[in-house]
Amino acid sequence: MRYSISLGFIAFMSAALASSAAAQDTPHLERIEWTDVWVTGADQDDLPRVLLVGDSIVRGYYDVVDKALEGKAHCARYTTSLFMGNPDFLAELRVLLQRYRFDVIHFNNGLHGWAYSEEEYAASISPVLDCIAEYAKDAKFVWAATTPVRNASDLAIFDEKNPRVIERNRIAAEVTKTRGIPVNDLYALVESHTEYFSKDGVHFSEQGRTVLGEQVAKTIAGLLPESSTQ
Repeated sequence: MRYSISLGFIAFMSAALASSAAAQDTPHLERIEWTDVWVTGADQDDLPRVLLVGDSIVRGYYDVVDKALEGKAHCARYTTSLFMGNPDFLAELRVLLQRYRFDVIHFNNGLHGWAYSEEEYAASISPVLDCIAEYAKDAKFVWAATTPVRNASDLAIFDEKNPRVIERNRIAAEVTKTRGIPVNDLYALVESHTEYFSKDGVHFSEQGRTVLGEQVAKTIAGLLPESSTQ
């Protein structure tokens, strides 16, 4: 059975956000900001618990991962438009990490916050990793390379933002390497497959979501406690 976030949880999260925002400068916001939290088996501890963190790309392949890990793990997601450097991002993430114990965390976030420079992107990574290390110190953690952005008018070519995606992936790879964090290269997985992309050049077709989800599920399955994979 699936359980969505509770009203009490929302109140707790609102308080955390208010406290965080009051202590920080106003972040760069997009025209629409959104957050989607989904926790399956929230009242159960019979299986390992997995958290997928990211944006709409993660939300797109979440169901594929959830189905692939059925009977092996309870899958939760924290998907949002918030840039990692936005203090509200850490506040929301911290609420989840304090409420639940996760065995595996798969992190795939990089297609928002274009108003921030690559230097600011680089500066936002370590606080996120520190937060996870503090509140989910026993979880196995995987960083996923951000997926490409193609031109919506011609999917055969990459969008003008794509060099920034490549640079962000390079920056993240350097930081994660120093910390011994494995990287799931989702960029390389879909880079040469225009058929995986939807018409907007950012999101993915059903085929693309399936390919991504299967890769993520396979990565996570290899990190689950042995008893849950048998």
